[in-house]
Amino acid sequence: MYSILVADDERWIRKGIIKMIDAKKLEINEIYEADSITAALRQFELHKPDIILSDVIFPTENGCDFCEQVFSIKPETRIVMISAFDNFEFARRSIKYQAVDYLLKPVSKEQLNQVIYQCIEQIKNRQMKEKYIISQFSKTEVPNPQKQNKNPDETEKTSEEQIENIIKRMKSNMTEKYTLSELAAECCLSEVYFSSLFKKVSGMSPMNYLIHIRIEKACELICSTNWRMVKIAKHVGYADYQYFTKVFKKETGKTPGEYKETIRKEFEDD
Repeated sequence: MYSILVADDERWIRKGIIKMIDAKKLEINEIYEADSITAALRQFELHKPDIILSDVIFPTENGCDFCEQVFSIKPETRIVMISAFDNFEFARRSIKYQAVDYLLKPVSKEQLNQVIYQCIEQIKNRQMKEKYIISQFSKTEVPNPQKQNKNPDETEKTSEEQIENIIKRMKSNMTEKYTLSELAAECCLSEVYFSSLFKKVSGMSPMNYLIHIRIEKACELICSTNWRMVKIAKHVGYADYQYFTKVFKKETGKTPGEYKETIRKEFEDD
């Protein structure tokens, strides 16, 4: 069963979209709704829906910003943007954050259910991939009666060692695309338990830790090389320079250029 969040500031549009969803056929058991991006983000954090159907233009907010936030928290969420505007920039930003589609209003019932079906197929494919990873991981395990009888503390210790290995991999290969679901599957743990153990080991959630080490490395490269900022961004895993700049400023309080200028002045003062 799957869940959907419908976000649109117009109540009659929200209700119309919800009414068109063929919930029984598509195995949708929960449909949430929100009349603003703030409310949508709150619903997303509370329910973690599998699929999001969101308007682009809100009175004081932008659906593409919501799309970006969802992507940073749970990249595997399937997002469909729905807009009355055939705007290339909106469509480009939606695609950048892996939106499944960009639909133009008015949306037909057939069109809506087709794109939801497409989202569900993508979710199923991801789940099959996760099961495959788990099965392959299990094949590498050598039956060991002592291991089977481990107490919970020993099992947790083993999981923590796996997480430490993942941390080492993150540090050595920052350009790899990491998702919470795949990392948890590697350790044969649920996403919630994996996140809890990861935070116990590193002091941060998996995705926040990844951001931290990427920006930390970027700062190091700004200080120690003459590389262009775009090259530094790509080296630490950000193909989109504008997004890198936004994340960098959120982490350090400065843009990459401002940070470089601060370091330059400190060297001059010394």
